[in-house]
Amino acid sequence: MSETTNITSDTNKLDSQAVVYRQGRVLTMDSACPRASVLASLRGRITYVGDDLGEALATLPNEAEVVSLKDRNVIPGLIDSHAHVLGEGLRLSQLDAAGLDYEETLELVGEEAKNRPKGTWIHGRGWDQSNWGGAWPSAGDLDRVAPDHPVVLDRVDKHSIWVNSLALARAGLTKDSVAPSGGEFVRNLDGNLSGVAIGKAMFLIYAVMPPDDGRDFLTTFRKSINELLGYGLTTLVDCATRPSDVPLIKRAVDDGLVKARLKLYLLAEPWESDLLERGPIKNLSGDRLSIDGLKLFADGSLGSRSAWLLEDYADRPGYRGGRIYSDEALEAILTRARDLGWQVAVHSIGDAATSHVITAMAHVLGPDRTDRHWRLEHYQLVADGDRERLLSMGLIPSIQSVGLMSDLHMAEDRLGTERLRRAYAWRDVIDRGGYVINGSDCPIESPNPFLGIYAAVTRKDLKGYPPGGFGPSQALSRLEALASYTVWPARAAFCLDKLGTLSPGKLCDFAVLDRDILTCPERAIAGTRVMTTVVDGEIASP
Repeated sequence: MSETTNITSDTNKLDSQAVVYRQGRVLTMDSACPRASVLASLRGRITYVGDDLGEALATLPNEAEVVSLKDRNVIPGLIDSHAHVLGEGLRLSQLDAAGLDYEETLELVGEEAKNRPKGTWIHGRGWDQSNWGGAWPSAGDLDRVAPDHPVVLDRVDKHSIWVNSLALARAGLTKDSVAPSGGEFVRNLDGNLSGVAIGKAMFLIYAVMPPDDGRDFLTTFRKSINELLGYGLTTLVDCATRPSDVPLIKRAVDDGLVKARLKLYLLAEPWESDLLERGPIKNLSGDRLSIDGLKLFADGSLGSRSAWLLEDYADRPGYRGGRIYSDEALEAILTRARDLGWQVAVHSIGDAATSHVITAMAHVLGPDRTDRHWRLEHYQLVADGDRERLLSMGLIPSIQSVGLMSDLHMAEDRLGTERLRRAYAWRDVIDRGGYVINGSDCPIESPNPFLGIYAAVTRKDLKGYPPGGFGPSQALSRLEALASYTVWPARAAFCLDKLGTLSPGKLCDFAVLDRDILTCPERAIAGTRVMTTVVDGEIASP
């Protein structure tokens, strides 16, 4: 037996060895043994959790290595139930306007234009008109700072884009252009295109854009994975994987380039890949890679006013957003998914969209409802009766609590005071015997799960606004917020036998933290640092 005092020193091949981690403050999330100080692992599986070093060693071969956790806090490996892994990698290398005001965004684009050859596309992301008073931006202002480059900037929610006149011209769009169903062009008072395209109208411009300059899939993907591992995220649900990317992802996992576990939800539209007809593949690369589900979109977003509401937008009378599918079209694709055994995750933000999706799922699933684990992505605004319907059907609300910190600054403008009582209502689900699963929707929001836990517990932004919290009666406890990143997503993904808690027989995935998130000051939750991330008993980060 040898002992290592630095957890990061020389334990980079522990997946094929026996190891005991001792002197830790282990929060297991397992009611049978909630707290422990010793954790043993053999070939990536937990063999012991408790407080007795001798008992732990007895479960392992004689050559077991002992690693000191130095009295640090340990939690199960975190699960991001809604991430866009490649998109997060692209964010790390793209022009990023997140948090900038209008003039700062224009300055960023102008500087980028100075460093690019004329005629090449500038593609960035992250702007939010809520940061500059709520008015839509103008193509003319982008023309001023980048007259010789077509510019496309994705809004923070990726449900609308801001473009300049050259980008519109490259796409052949004029005053007479008509947006496709499910899309909209924002127009000036004279009827000309203002430079903002929403929903499916965006794809008329995306269609003429070249691939991102220098895009290297494996490099970008690995960059994203490494960042996410650094946040203690050991399992990632990639929620909208292009089927054409699956072979590249599999190669990266098989070659050992990806240390996290990946669960893929394939884009269901367009239905043009043989993978979609095969149904789920649970062990595409052992326990590291599976294809679990399909992702659909029923509407857009509140920020872009493209979410589909039952009543008019409070700040746009006469307008309720729009649907993506007719009733018949949605039921047809859900029926196909059901027959092939897919789990289904549907993006539905507005209350009309969510009602539409629940009704379609009820028709398609019939009495066989509760064991499918079909998911409602975002769960932002839900009619009272629909909340009871979804719970009775066993549908799972998939939330992104980190997004509340952005939304709380514009949600009342969009919805008005009365509807806010039905928005972001997570506590209601738990109090009625259901559960929520949490994720980031990165790159839309930060992938840092401790920001999500902070937001779920406080219902405030990082400046402590609003005092008392945004709808504080809907806040989660700290343990519930942690469960939404561990136990509950493992249950939703049919893998609670392997993940979600630190228990004997499960995969040895955990994160070592610099503080106890259950007892530290509330505001300190957001600043939690991950010291080490372990996957399959092997140190994966740093």
